Amino acid sequence: MDDRPLAGIKVVELAMWVAGPSTVAVLTDWGADAIKLEDPNGGDPIRGATTRAMNHPGLRVRPPYELDNRNKRSVAVDLRKADGLEFALRIIDRADVFVTSLRLDALARMQLTYDHLAARNPRLIYASLNGYGHRGPDRNRPAYDYAASWARSGLMATIREPGFPPPAQRPAMIDHAVGLGLAGAISAALFARDRTGKGREVRISLFSMGLWMNATDLTVGLMTGKSPASESRTERINPLWSSYACKDGKWVYFVMIQSDRFWAEFSAALGHPEWRSDPRFADAQARAQNCAAMTAAIDEAVATRTCAEWAQIFDRHELVWAPVNTNDEVLADPQAHAIGAFAQVDHPDFLGARVVNNPVEFGDTAARPHRAAPELGAHTEEVALEVGLTWDEIARLKESGAIG
Repeated sequence: MDDRPLAGIKVVELAMWVAGPSTVAVLTDWGADAIKLEDPNGGDPIRGATTRAMNHPGLRVRPPYELDNRNKRSVAVDLRKADGLEFALRIIDRADVFVTSLRLDALARMQLTYDHLAARNPRLIYASLNGYGHRGPDRNRPAYDYAASWARSGLMATIREPGFPPPAQRPAMIDHAVGLGLAGAISAALFARDRTGKGREVRISLFSMGLWMNATDLTVGLMTGKSPASESRTERINPLWSSYACKDGKWVYFVMIQSDRFWAEFSAALGHPEWRSDPRFADAQARAQNCAAMTAAIDEAVATRTCAEWAQIFDRHELVWAPVNTNDEVLADPQAHAIGAFAQVDHPDFLGARVVNNPVEFGDTAARPHRAAPELGAHTEEVALEVGLTWDEIARLKESGAIG
């Protein structure tokens, strides 16, 4: 018996790249059975995506595709053909959840809007995500998270150091936040359906998630008329909430938000108890007014030891801090392994394949390996038989190019 909370829930995905597929990956982690609808002519574009990091001579898979398409079944169907679209609708008619990241005009053109599908399947939870939201002048504007979530939301400008170019983001960072958020919303809608018997539409956008991630600063702007601007290290209101370089060149980040509370232990840990009697650093207000001097003093102190040497000292004094880890260091972090952050994938072509788990876990549900992401169209015939097509009908659809 599958004890995962969404066991028995059927999901159909019509989405590409990361945000939509990651939503469904999370749902499958929680037990749902997912079918991914893909164009027979190449499928999800992320199947062919390459980056410098993937230029590895022994690599036999596409890691981003494996990450966000684990546990799914792939159906290759051409929705531009009438009989292909009708086949897809038969699959959606049997679903509990439909997840799409197609632009709104495309969904309307194919009659795959909520109104169209709910008329056929009133219990359907229809989850739609796009770039800039479902209303307004940019509702059909194309987007990736780098543009809609990172740049336009204010995040990129807010965290850059003054005088420096906007910082780069790594691929799909906010896409995955969108996916997890939408998976949670779908779960809430399924819970509501148990009480009402009716489906509903659930919406999210890359832009709205960027705004939500930037909500603390934006809310200051809403209430005061002026949002916080980016700050340099020497201008911050709290120099105990900043980054510093160790002797070995590795950076650490202090997060003593309540700086007066930590001041005695902090100054002792860094070997400078005399700071406590220095009037420039006497309290949080004084340290803010003398941030440049305080930052310079901490810079000088932290540079005397390596990060490993400081780690024991900082922990002994119970400071709130963390090393600024590289990805390779994260992959070796024992705490990441202790919480099950990296999960095994039962992959036929890659022994030892692993992906990052979604961060939600259920305490009464045992961890299990993921199934490998499917080959394009690997389950087309299987699903066709499930929805009642005969072998003759399947052959006709193949001959017409409606399925692959």
